[in-house]
This record gives sequence, structure tokens and C-alpha cells, in this order.
Amino acid sequence: MLQNEPSILIRRSRKETGMKRTTSVFSLFLVLAMAALAATADPGNRTVPRLIGGSMDGRFVFEGPWEGPWTTTGDVTGTLRHLGLAKMYTRHMASPDGTLSGGVFTIVAANGDELRGSYTASGTWISDTQVLGAAAFSIEEGTGRFAHASGSITAAFLETFDDPTFASAKVSWTLEGTVSY
Repeated sequence: MLQNEPSILIRRSRKETGMKRTTSVFSLFLVLAMAALAATADPGNRTVPRLIGGSMDGRFVFEGPWEGPWTTTGDVTGTLRHLGLAKMYTRHMASPDGTLSGGVFTIVAANGDELRGSYTASGTWISDTQVLGAAAFSIEEGTGRFAHASGSITAAFLETFDDPTFASAKVSWTLEGTVSY
């Protein structure tokens, strides 16, 4: 019997080693499966905030009666951090007292993806030909990589009335904010 005991131990040892390998392989499979599921989870739930900012220049165009209020449409271009060479289109109602209402905007990034939202703003005459204003943009949606974007932008603008008919004005914007997507 003593001669058989080592072979029993060897068989048990091989059996235990096989079970350990099976357990290890199963554990590795389980970890990889969980990692794969995590990687394919809905990306809309994992937003990353990104800083955007820079300067943009262009024009405001005014439509409406001489005494106001005026529908103001803006078209500006500039380089924005995280967006590249971008265009921004704005539209709001401007009143003679400097209040702006109903502001909506679209920012088009260099690759064509868009950020869209609304804004509130006000402006103050600082000379006979210039208005200095401040705006708060709320990013509400977008296209492409910004399809579920959110965020906010603090903006300042300087309007310079260089058109003798007052039908348009030069405008410069400075934007700083965060977009999450």
C-alpha cells in the first residue's frame, strides 16, 4: 500500500492543479467580460467637461423700425479652444434700453459639429459709437460629437457702430466656458 500512496497524491495533485487552472481561466474570462461590457456602455452617461474659449469677430445686422426693438442677427468667426476655427451665429431681440431677449446661438466647430443653445445678455453704451455687453450662454444640444452636449459660456461683446445707416455693426466676442459631452 505504501507504494500506491505517492501515485494517489500525484493524481490528487494533478486533479487539484486542473481545477485551479479551470478556476483561473474562468476568473480571467469573467474579468474580461465585465471590461467589455463597461467599454460598450452608453457613452451619453460618461460626459467629460472640456474648456472652450477664445475671440471671435464679425458683424451684427439689425432689422426693425428705427425706434426699435430690433431683431439682431450675428455672424462671427474665430479660433476657439477645443473647437478650432469656428463660426458662431446669434439671434436676439434688442431694445433701446439695452436689454436683449430671446437669444439663441449656434457654434460650428472646425469639423462641422455644432453646439446650440440660448443666451441672455445686456449692453451699455460706452461711447457714441460703442456698446459693451455681457452674455450668459447655456449649451443645450448639438450635433456630431456634441449630440448630447451641455455646458455654459460666459461672454463679453463689443459692438462698434461703423455703418452710417446703423443697419449693422462690427462685433467682437470673447468667450470662456465649459462643454460636457
